Amino acid sequence: MFLDKVDDHVSFKLPTTADAAAMLDLIDNNRQQLGEWLPWAKSMMAISDEEKFLDYGIEKMAQGDFWFAIILVDDEPAGMIDLHQFSHNHRHAEIGYWLAHHFQGRGIVTRSLSHLEQIAFSELDLNRIEILADVRNQKSRNVAKRCGFTQEGVLRESAFYNGAYHDMALYSKLKSESLFSK
Repeated sequence: MFLDKVDDHVSFKLPTTADAAAMLDLIDNNRQQLGEWLPWAKSMMAISDEEKFLDYGIEKMAQGDFWFAIILVDDEPAGMIDLHQFSHNHRHAEIGYWLAHHFQGRGIVTRSLSHLEQIAFSELDLNRIEILADVRNQKSRNVAKRCGFTQEGVLRESAFYNGAYHDMALYSKLKSESLFSK
């Protein structure tokens, strides 16, 4: 098992389909909280759903169009973090993350995002990374701010989920603004 250590308690694990049951259990136990901001949480109902997602992610990662990891806290699955919507021509990608409720409030996503930033800029040679967060999702917006991302604006009614349109705050960070720029 490949682990990338973030700090003494947090590490990234590259997912395999063998992780499907543990991840689905985490989703099941946090479905209501996750579903408020992440519409996929309401449809990820069976181990086969999670296996399909993990297979898809592994395949896209091998193609260089996706990067994802399970966030482990003291070797226990706590959530996921990823880079998606890659533009190889423009060298940028969008970041996604989620964390089980009982792990929140301990700086885990903030530390994980800082580590992902290092991977994005140093290993993947991206120039720009972005975070889109529902304007009402203050926790996610606070993570972006703590990690030094710049809010570029609000994309009005740019996402449709839970039966309504949602305004999304767009945050970005450039390689030149990062501690991890070469």
